[in-house]
Amino acid sequence: MTTELSETTLTADRIVHLADQLTALPDLRPGPQTNALFGDLVQAVLAAPERQSHDILTHPGVNSRRDAIRELSARGETALEHTWAEHIATEPDPRATLAAFPYLDNYDRLTALEVRLLLRSGAAPASVAVLGCGPLPLSALGYADTLGVPVVGLDRDPAAVALARRVSTRLGTAAVRFELADAAAVDLTSHDAVVLAALVGDTPSDKAAILREVGSNMRPGATLLARSARGLRTLLYPPVDLGAMPGFEVLEVVHPADDVINSVVVARRLG
Repeated sequence: MTTELSETTLTADRIVHLADQLTALPDLRPGPQTNALFGDLVQAVLAAPERQSHDILTHPGVNSRRDAIRELSARGETALEHTWAEHIATEPDPRATLAAFPYLDNYDRLTALEVRLLLRSGAAPASVAVLGCGPLPLSALGYADTLGVPVVGLDRDPAAVALARRVSTRLGTAAVRFELADAAAVDLTSHDAVVLAALVGDTPSDKAAILREVGSNMRPGATLLARSARGLRTLLYPPVDLGAMPGFEVLEVVHPADDVINSVVVARRLG
């Protein structure tokens, strides 16, 4: 027990130290130092046994920085995607550039998992909407490639939408379009499946409010895939509160145990 408590404290102290180092950086654009710090933070989160999650999350240093760590993670991911989207949009060989993206396999595995869950929940969708597609719209492109159906990527950031369009054009994906829209205020009734990206909603309460609006904008019978997180991984992404999804029937919740960080909530919009 003493050894485990010591390991828990060491992990918590390590997370605090890494968070403070990231906070002290002038910006979070990708670079050797930023990449190393985020890599160490993710590794610290993934390496900790699930049974230690509660004690680490309630450690005073971690608990007081919980929102700040999640914000750092979101800002860092956004900066990373913007940088790589620019590379793909401007380099002579966009597919070779995409292949060099260090987290491509993680995105591919998460999208493949979601496609399997979507098909398991019912008939193959005729159209998919991805809310919060971001500037590097790998999920939207992956859905189009795998399912062979029209996909729309939606984001409230004009710069992200513009970059997503450039990336899609360079990669030659014709079945995806990108539109400027707020996830909480867009008509989704023409889509059989809606994917809510992990960074839509900064906190669990924000995400719950957005899900209520998304649900009211979906048609009955449509499927929702909401990216969530569990345990210590909630330091990196806000979790979905299953008790705050009125109008939905939760069909399945999957928690990957590998380095795919996001959990996936599968739900059906009720009539």
